[in-house]
Amino acid sequence: MVHHIIVADDVKMNRRLLIDVLANWFSGAVFLEATNGLEVMEYLENYDISLIMLDLIMPNMDGHEVLIKIKADSRFTHIPVIVNSAMTDKKSIRDTLEEGAVDYFMKPLSQEDREIVLPLKAKNALMLYEQNKIINDLNKSINEELKNAHDFQNIMLPKTGSMQAINLHIKYHPSLGIGGDFFDCVSVGNKTWFMIADVTGHGIAAGMASSMIKVMFRMYVEKGNIRPSGVLARMNKWIFDTFDLADKFSFIVFTAFIGCIEDHTLSYCNAGQPYPLVYQKSLDNVLKLDQPGTPIGMFDFAVYEQFCLTLSEGDTIFLYTDGLFSSGQKSDFVNWEKVYKFSREFRSLIKSDPELFLEEIKYYFQLQHKVNDSEATFTDDVALMMLKIK
Repeated sequence: MVHHIIVADDVKMNRRLLIDVLANWFSGAVFLEATNGLEVMEYLENYDISLIMLDLIMPNMDGHEVLIKIKADSRFTHIPVIVNSAMTDKKSIRDTLEEGAVDYFMKPLSQEDREIVLPLKAKNALMLYEQNKIINDLNKSINEELKNAHDFQNIMLPKTGSMQAINLHIKYHPSLGIGGDFFDCVSVGNKTWFMIADVTGHGIAAGMASSMIKVMFRMYVEKGNIRPSGVLARMNKWIFDTFDLADKFSFIVFTAFIGCIEDHTLSYCNAGQPYPLVYQKSLDNVLKLDQPGTPIGMFDFAVYEQFCLTLSEGDTIFLYTDGLFSSGQKSDFVNWEKVYKFSREFRSLIKSDPELFLEEIKYYFQLQHKVNDSEATFTDDVALMMLKIK
């Protein structure tokens, strides 16, 4: 790697001294001389800089201003800065280090500084730069892969719109770009099947598991002649048939709710999901589907019980994952009652504008996650799904 090193000092003799010292140790380095802070910033825009040797007292823009600008710019913040200044007071040294300099030398340099200390400090700073560059390049690569995985996962999700028996509305917020929360909705003959699931964990592994769940769900329901309880039972059996108990990973354990609408009759089965809600238009009431169940992949002997509910035109089913109301890394299942309370208070919005209701409940619970002046956001994956009966 060819290192470009800025030597910034308004006194030419000082610049030449530093360059002579460092050139003996870094024969392949390219040295760029700057007489003020503006020239330093110009070099940063035009060269791949590895190290900055910086004086504090310079015209136009002093060393403190340069440091603050460098550390505030994500393009340059990883570049190490060594300050070489005649200022000897403790405040200047403390301020400089707090502003992001990796080291501080006082003028004039002693013989020991020139022969041993400064070259070794510069060598360590360049090693730090190389390590940071590798990390930054790796992070860029990972972020690009996460973006591709996020785009792929979004392609696999159903889209808001009209289907045979329902109008579908969805919101999805993965905490790490790609997540383990998942939902699907598909028409098979005169049936409308839907599912919402929450894989243990976050990130790529959970996202891969959620893709696996989608494939299983579609495979089972498109075969026909099956009920929601049967879909969950087959999924659970597949997990235990495919993975040895001793080698089982946490991300193959997931909660799920599966429903099937046929002739305005909802058949459904729960496997540990927070209880879905149904807005009953004729009664202007929000009903809890509060039947519990065992998560998939937890027990090979789990039994899944099925229930039925008669629906009418205008009724709306609301499903959500626990990331909506959980805080931190822990999910307090009791807090699903807050979702029920909010839905009852804003049931007129469910009736008139389901899309706006999803936006409002998402924003309301985002604010519940806010700590002090931090940004209002979710710490877990969140999936929201509404099905309005035609």
